[in-house]
Amino acid sequence: MSPVEFAAFAVEKPPKEPAPVWIFHGSEAFLRDEGLALVKQRWPDLASNALRLPSSDLAWPALASELYTASFFGGRKLITLADEGNFLHNNLDAFKEYAKSPSPSAVLVALVPGDKALGVKESASVRLVECKPLKSFDLQRFTQSLFQRRGRTIDRAALETLCLRGGELAAIAGHVEKLCTFAGKRTAITAADVAAHVKGEPPHKDYELALAAAKKQPKKAIELACAMIDAGEPAQKILWKLAWQYRKMVEAKKLLGQGRGRGEVTSLLQITFFQEEFLGLVASHTLGELLDKHGEILKADLALKTSGGMEAVILEGLVARLSSKLPVVSEAR
Repeated sequence: MSPVEFAAFAVEKPPKEPAPVWIFHGSEAFLRDEGLALVKQRWPDLASNALRLPSSDLAWPALASELYTASFFGGRKLITLADEGNFLHNNLDAFKEYAKSPSPSAVLVALVPGDKALGVKESASVRLVECKPLKSFDLQRFTQSLFQRRGRTIDRAALETLCLRGGELAAIAGHVEKLCTFAGKRTAITAADVAAHVKGEPPHKDYELALAAAKKQPKKAIELACAMIDAGEPAQKILWKLAWQYRKMVEAKKLLGQGRGRGEVTSLLQITFFQEEFLGLVASHTLGELLDKHGEILKADLALKTSGGMEAVILEGLVARLSSKLPVVSEAR
Protein backbone atom coordinates (compact mmCIF):
# COMPACT_ATOMS: atom_id res chain seq x y z
CA MET A 1 0.00 0.00 0.00
CA SER A 2 1.23 3.52 -0.80
CA PRO A 3 0.78 6.79 1.13
CA VAL A 4 -2.14 8.91 -0.05
CA GLU A 5 -1.95 12.63 -0.78
CA PHE A 6 -4.14 14.78 1.44
CA ALA A 7 -6.47 15.95 -1.34
CA ALA A 8 -7.39 12.34 -2.12
CA PHE A 9 -7.79 11.47 1.57
CA ALA A 10 -10.14 14.44 2.08
CA VAL A 11 -12.64 13.16 -0.50
CA GLU A 12 -12.37 9.40 0.01
CA LYS A 13 -15.24 7.39 1.43
CA PRO A 14 -14.15 6.43 4.95
CA PRO A 15 -14.40 2.84 6.16
CA LYS A 16 -16.74 1.96 8.99
CA GLU A 17 -13.85 1.64 11.43
CA PRO A 18 -10.72 3.81 11.56
CA ALA A 19 -7.23 2.41 11.21
CA PRO A 20 -5.46 1.96 14.55
CA VAL A 21 -2.66 4.36 13.50
CA TRP A 22 -2.74 7.50 11.35
CA ILE A 23 0.34 9.52 10.37
CA PHE A 24 -0.26 12.94 8.83
CA HIS A 25 3.18 14.07 7.70
CA GLY A 26 4.57 16.90 5.61
CA SER A 27 5.41 20.59 5.68
CA GLU A 28 1.81 21.90 5.47
CA ALA A 29 0.81 22.33 9.12
CA PHE A 30 -2.76 23.35 8.25
CA LEU A 31 -3.34 20.04 6.45
CA ARG A 32 -1.91 18.04 9.34
CA ASP A 33 -4.40 19.67 11.70
CA GLU A 34 -7.16 19.29 9.12
CA GLY A 35 -6.41 15.58 8.93
CA LEU A 36 -6.93 15.24 12.67
CA ALA A 37 -10.20 17.19 12.36
CA LEU A 38 -11.41 14.82 9.62
CA VAL A 39 -10.66 11.75 11.75
CA LYS A 40 -12.74 13.26 14.56
CA GLN A 41 -15.55 14.15 12.16
CA ARG A 42 -15.67 10.73 10.52
CA TRP A 43 -15.61 8.79 13.80
CA PRO A 44 -17.38 11.02 16.36
CA ASP A 45 -16.94 8.54 19.22
CA LEU A 46 -13.21 9.31 19.11
CA ALA A 47 -13.74 13.06 19.28
CA SER A 48 -15.52 12.76 22.62
CA ASN A 49 -12.64 10.83 24.18
CA ALA A 50 -9.52 12.59 22.89
CA LEU A 51 -6.13 13.42 24.39
CA ARG A 52 -3.31 15.44 22.78
CA LEU A 53 0.29 14.78 23.84
CA PRO A 54 3.17 17.09 22.80
CA SER A 55 6.37 15.21 22.05
CA SER A 56 8.54 17.69 23.99
CA ASP A 57 7.38 16.24 27.32
CA LEU A 58 6.98 12.62 26.20
CA ALA A 59 8.94 9.38 26.23
CA TRP A 60 7.85 6.30 24.26
CA PRO A 61 7.01 4.16 27.34
CA ALA A 62 4.62 6.84 28.57
CA LEU A 63 2.92 7.02 25.15
CA ALA A 64 2.65 3.22 24.93
CA SER A 65 1.18 3.07 28.44
CA GLU A 66 -1.45 5.63 27.49
CA LEU A 67 -2.31 3.75 24.31
CA TYR A 68 -2.74 0.36 26.00
CA THR A 69 -4.62 1.70 29.05
CA ALA A 70 -8.39 1.40 28.61
CA SER A 71 -10.39 4.60 28.80
CA PHE A 72 -12.04 5.40 32.12
CA PHE A 73 -15.15 6.42 30.15
CA GLY A 74 -15.30 3.23 28.06
CA GLY A 75 -14.98 2.94 24.28
CA ARG A 76 -11.95 3.83 22.21
CA LYS A 77 -9.90 6.90 22.88
CA LEU A 78 -8.06 9.12 20.43
CA ILE A 79 -4.42 9.84 21.27
CA THR A 80 -2.86 12.64 19.21
CA LEU A 81 0.93 12.76 19.13
CA ALA A 82 2.03 16.30 18.23
CA ASP A 83 5.54 15.51 17.00
CA GLU A 84 7.51 18.72 17.43
CA GLY A 85 10.72 17.43 15.91
CA ASN A 86 12.14 13.91 15.64
CA PHE A 87 10.05 11.89 18.11
CA LEU A 88 8.84 9.34 15.57
CA HIS A 89 12.28 9.09 13.98
CA ASN A 90 13.99 8.59 17.35
CA ASN A 91 11.49 5.88 18.40
CA LEU A 92 11.05 4.22 15.02
CA ASP A 93 11.78 0.65 16.14
CA ALA A 94 9.35 0.92 19.06
CA PHE A 95 6.72 2.42 16.78
CA LYS A 96 7.06 -0.41 14.25
CA GLU A 97 6.63 -2.97 17.01
CA TYR A 98 3.51 -1.16 18.22
CA ALA A 99 2.07 -1.12 14.68
CA LYS A 100 2.31 -4.93 14.57
CA SER A 101 -0.02 -5.20 17.58
CA PRO A 102 -1.81 -1.89 18.13
CA SER A 103 -4.06 -1.26 21.09
CA PRO A 104 -7.70 -2.27 20.50
CA SER A 105 -8.87 0.52 22.81
CA ALA A 106 -7.09 3.48 21.21
CA VAL A 107 -6.48 5.18 17.87
CA LEU A 108 -3.12 6.95 17.49
CA VAL A 109 -2.88 10.03 15.25
CA ALA A 110 0.68 11.33 14.75
CA LEU A 111 1.16 14.83 13.34
CA VAL A 112 4.69 14.84 11.92
CA PRO A 113 6.29 17.94 10.35
CA GLY A 114 8.77 17.87 7.50
CA ASP A 115 8.97 16.00 4.20
CA LYS A 116 11.84 13.63 4.97
CA ALA A 117 11.29 9.88 4.65
CA LEU A 118 9.70 8.45 7.78
CA GLY A 119 10.89 4.87 7.51
CA VAL A 120 7.29 3.75 8.03
CA LYS A 121 5.26 1.83 5.45
CA GLU A 122 1.49 1.91 5.06
CA SER A 123 -0.23 -1.30 6.11
CA ALA A 124 -3.58 -2.59 7.32
CA SER A 125 -2.82 -0.98 10.69
CA VAL A 126 -1.11 2.23 9.54
CA ARG A 127 -2.45 4.95 7.24
CA LEU A 128 0.04 7.48 5.86
CA VAL A 129 -1.31 10.79 4.56
CA GLU A 130 1.07 13.25 2.86
CA CYS A 131 0.45 16.87 3.89
CA LYS A 132 2.49 18.77 1.31
CA PRO A 133 1.65 22.08 -0.44
CA LEU A 134 -1.21 21.39 -2.84
CA LYS A 135 -0.86 21.63 -6.59
CA SER A 136 -3.47 23.57 -8.53
CA PHE A 137 -5.88 20.71 -9.22
CA ASP A 138 -5.51 19.31 -5.70
CA LEU A 139 -6.04 22.76 -4.18
CA GLN A 140 -9.33 23.08 -6.06
CA ARG A 141 -10.35 19.54 -5.11
CA PHE A 142 -9.54 20.17 -1.45
CA THR A 143 -11.38 23.51 -1.43
CA GLN A 144 -14.40 21.87 -3.04
CA SER A 145 -14.35 19.21 -0.32
CA LEU A 146 -14.52 21.95 2.34
CA PHE A 147 -17.80 23.13 0.80
CA GLN A 148 -19.12 19.58 0.41
CA ARG A 149 -18.52 18.83 4.08
CA ARG A 150 -20.74 21.81 4.85
CA GLY A 151 -23.48 20.65 2.50
CA ARG A 152 -22.64 23.24 -0.17
CA THR A 153 -21.62 23.27 -3.82
CA ILE A 154 -19.49 25.80 -5.70
CA ASP A 155 -19.40 26.37 -9.45
CA ARG A 156 -16.16 26.09 -11.42
CA ALA A 157 -15.61 29.81 -12.03
CA ALA A 158 -16.16 30.61 -8.36
CA LEU A 159 -13.79 27.81 -7.29
CA GLU A 160 -11.02 28.99 -9.60
CA THR A 161 -11.32 32.59 -8.42
CA LEU A 162 -11.39 31.61 -4.75
CA CYS A 163 -8.25 29.49 -5.07
CA LEU A 164 -6.45 32.25 -6.96
CA ARG A 165 -7.34 35.06 -4.57
CA GLY A 166 -7.70 33.14 -1.33
CA GLY A 167 -4.06 33.04 -0.22
CA GLU A 168 -2.74 30.35 2.11
CA LEU A 169 -4.78 27.25 2.97
CA ALA A 170 -5.85 28.59 6.34
CA ALA A 171 -7.09 31.79 4.66
CA ILE A 172 -9.01 29.79 2.04
CA ALA A 173 -10.68 27.76 4.80
CA GLY A 174 -11.69 31.03 6.45
CA HIS A 175 -13.18 32.26 3.17
CA VAL A 176 -15.15 29.02 2.87
CA GLU A 177 -16.69 29.58 6.31
CA LYS A 178 -17.51 33.19 5.44
CA LEU A 179 -19.11 32.28 2.11
CA CYS A 180 -21.23 29.55 3.70
CA THR A 181 -22.40 31.95 6.39
CA PHE A 182 -23.27 34.60 3.80
CA ALA A 183 -25.20 32.08 1.67
CA GLY A 184 -27.48 31.17 4.58
CA LYS A 185 -29.90 28.44 3.52
CA ARG A 186 -28.79 28.63 -0.11
CA THR A 187 -26.60 25.60 -0.94
CA ALA A 188 -24.91 26.84 -4.15
CA ILE A 189 -21.92 29.23 -3.93
CA THR A 190 -21.50 31.33 -7.08
CA ALA A 191 -18.83 33.45 -8.71
CA ALA A 192 -20.80 36.53 -7.65
CA ASP A 193 -20.51 35.41 -4.01
CA VAL A 194 -16.74 35.06 -4.31
CA ALA A 195 -16.39 38.41 -6.08
CA ALA A 196 -18.38 40.11 -3.31
CA HIS A 197 -16.70 38.52 -0.31
CA VAL A 198 -13.16 37.53 -1.29
CA LYS A 199 -11.35 40.75 -2.04
CA GLY A 200 -7.70 39.67 -1.98
CA GLU A 201 -5.65 40.83 -4.96
CA PRO A 202 -3.54 38.38 -6.91
CA PRO A 203 -0.08 38.18 -5.27
CA HIS A 204 2.12 40.99 -6.57
CA LYS A 205 4.93 38.84 -7.98
CA ASP A 206 2.50 36.43 -9.64
CA TYR A 207 0.80 39.29 -11.41
CA GLU A 208 4.12 40.87 -12.40
CA LEU A 209 5.25 37.58 -13.95
CA ALA A 210 2.03 37.11 -15.93
CA LEU A 211 2.20 40.75 -17.03
CA ALA A 212 5.83 40.54 -18.17
CA ALA A 213 5.16 37.34 -20.12
CA ALA A 214 2.02 38.75 -21.76
CA LYS A 215 3.87 41.99 -22.63
CA LYS A 216 6.55 39.85 -24.30
CA GLN A 217 9.38 40.94 -21.97
CA PRO A 218 11.41 37.70 -21.73
CA LYS A 219 14.34 39.03 -19.64
CA LYS A 220 12.07 40.47 -16.94
CA ALA A 221 9.73 37.46 -16.98
CA ILE A 222 12.56 34.94 -16.54
CA GLU A 223 14.13 37.02 -13.73
CA LEU A 224 10.78 37.08 -11.90
CA ALA A 225 10.24 33.34 -12.37
CA CYS A 226 13.74 32.56 -11.03
CA ALA A 227 13.21 34.86 -8.03
CA MET A 228 9.91 33.17 -7.18
CA ILE A 229 11.43 29.69 -7.39
CA ASP A 230 14.43 30.78 -5.26
CA ALA A 231 11.94 32.11 -2.67
CA GLY A 232 10.38 28.64 -2.41
CA GLU A 233 7.28 29.12 -4.58
CA PRO A 234 6.34 25.69 -6.04
CA ALA A 235 6.77 25.58 -9.83
CA GLN A 236 3.37 23.88 -10.21
CA LYS A 237 1.65 26.73 -8.37
CA ILE A 238 3.33 29.36 -10.58
CA LEU A 239 2.30 27.39 -13.65
CA TRP A 240 -1.31 27.17 -12.49
CA LYS A 241 -1.54 30.95 -12.06
CA LEU A 242 -0.09 31.52 -15.51
CA ALA A 243 -2.62 29.05 -16.92
CA TRP A 244 -5.46 30.95 -15.22
CA GLN A 245 -4.25 34.25 -16.72
CA TYR A 246 -3.97 32.93 -20.27
CA ARG A 247 -7.24 31.01 -20.10
CA LYS A 248 -9.02 34.21 -19.13
CA MET A 249 -7.30 36.05 -21.98
CA VAL A 250 -8.48 33.41 -24.47
CA GLU A 251 -12.06 33.68 -23.17
CA ALA A 252 -11.92 37.47 -23.32
CA LYS A 253 -10.59 37.44 -26.90
CA LYS A 254 -13.46 35.20 -28.00
CA LEU A 255 -16.10 37.31 -26.22
CA LEU A 256 -14.75 40.55 -27.69
CA GLY A 257 -14.76 38.89 -31.11
CA GLN A 258 -18.47 38.16 -30.62
CA GLY A 259 -19.11 41.87 -30.16
CA ARG A 260 -19.38 41.92 -26.34
CA GLY A 261 -18.55 45.21 -24.64
CA ARG A 262 -15.33 45.64 -22.64
CA GLY A 263 -17.13 46.13 -19.33
CA GLU A 264 -19.38 43.15 -20.02
CA VAL A 265 -16.35 40.94 -20.72
CA THR A 266 -14.51 41.80 -17.49
CA SER A 267 -17.74 41.30 -15.56
CA LEU A 268 -18.46 37.91 -17.13
CA LEU A 269 -14.89 36.72 -16.48
CA GLN A 270 -14.78 38.12 -12.92
CA ILE A 271 -11.75 40.33 -13.72
CA THR A 272 -12.07 42.75 -10.82
CA PHE A 273 -8.45 43.97 -10.67
CA PHE A 274 -6.35 45.73 -13.33
CA GLN A 275 -9.18 45.56 -15.85
CA GLU A 276 -7.75 48.01 -18.40
CA GLU A 277 -4.31 46.41 -18.31
CA PHE A 278 -5.90 42.99 -18.77
CA LEU A 279 -7.91 44.17 -21.79
CA GLY A 280 -4.81 45.83 -23.22
CA LEU A 281 -2.93 42.55 -23.05
CA VAL A 282 -5.81 40.74 -24.75
CA ALA A 283 -5.74 43.30 -27.54
CA SER A 284 -1.98 42.86 -28.04
CA HIS A 285 -2.37 39.15 -28.91
CA THR A 286 -4.13 37.39 -31.71
CA LEU A 287 -6.46 34.55 -30.74
CA GLY A 288 -4.05 32.12 -32.37
CA GLU A 289 -1.16 33.38 -30.23
CA LEU A 290 -3.16 33.02 -27.03
CA LEU A 291 -4.27 29.49 -27.90
CA ASP A 292 -0.73 28.45 -28.80
CA LYS A 293 0.64 29.86 -25.54
CA HIS A 294 -2.06 28.20 -23.48
CA GLY A 295 -1.10 24.97 -25.24
CA GLU A 296 2.53 25.53 -24.18
CA ILE A 297 1.38 25.82 -20.56
CA LEU A 298 -0.46 22.49 -20.82
CA LYS A 299 2.68 20.83 -22.25
CA ALA A 300 4.74 22.24 -19.38
CA ASP A 301 2.19 20.96 -16.88
CA LEU A 302 2.63 17.43 -18.26
CA ALA A 303 6.42 17.80 -18.21
CA LEU A 304 6.40 18.94 -14.56
CA LYS A 305 4.57 15.80 -13.49
CA THR A 306 7.46 13.65 -14.79
CA SER A 307 10.28 16.16 -14.37
CA GLY A 308 12.49 14.35 -11.87
CA GLY A 309 13.89 17.52 -10.30
CA MET A 310 13.93 19.67 -13.45
CA GLU A 311 11.03 21.92 -12.38
CA ALA A 312 13.00 25.19 -12.52
CA VAL A 313 14.39 24.46 -16.00
CA ILE A 314 10.92 23.56 -17.34
CA LEU A 315 9.34 26.70 -15.87
CA GLU A 316 12.08 29.01 -17.15
CA GLY A 317 11.76 27.53 -20.64
CA LEU A 318 8.00 28.00 -20.56
CA VAL A 319 8.28 31.63 -19.46
CA ALA A 320 10.78 32.29 -22.28
CA ARG A 321 8.31 30.85 -24.82
CA LEU A 322 5.35 32.78 -23.39
CA SER A 323 7.36 35.99 -23.61
CA SER A 324 8.20 35.46 -27.28
CA LYS A 325 5.97 35.54 -30.33
CA LEU A 326 5.22 31.90 -31.00
CA PRO A 327 4.34 30.81 -34.53
CA VAL A 328 0.59 30.78 -34.97
CA VAL A 329 -0.85 27.57 -36.36
CA SER A 330 -4.24 28.96 -37.24
CA GLU A 331 -6.26 32.09 -36.62
CA ALA A 332 -9.59 30.35 -37.22
CA ARG A 333 -10.06 28.49 -33.95
